[in-house]
Amino acid sequence: MTRQMEEQNPVVLLTGDTWHIVEHSRRSTVALCGQPIRNGRAHARLKQVGIENICRDCAKLW
Repeated sequence: MTRQMEEQNPVVLLTGDTWHIVEHSRRSTVALCGQPIRNGRAHARLKQVGIENICRDCAKLW
C-alpha cells in the first residue's frame, strides 16, 4: 500500500469500546489523540470502521 493510500485510510485499533487511529497497528502504544494503548482488541482500517465510529479527538486530529 502506498503512503498516500495509508494516509487516506489509516490503521485503527479497538481499545475498550473505542476505535483510535494509530500509526502501526498492534505495535502502537499511543493513539493519534495521545491516548495510551494498553489492551488493543482488534485492528482494521478507517474505511472499514467508519469515521463516525472512531474517537472524536483522533478524527479531529486526522
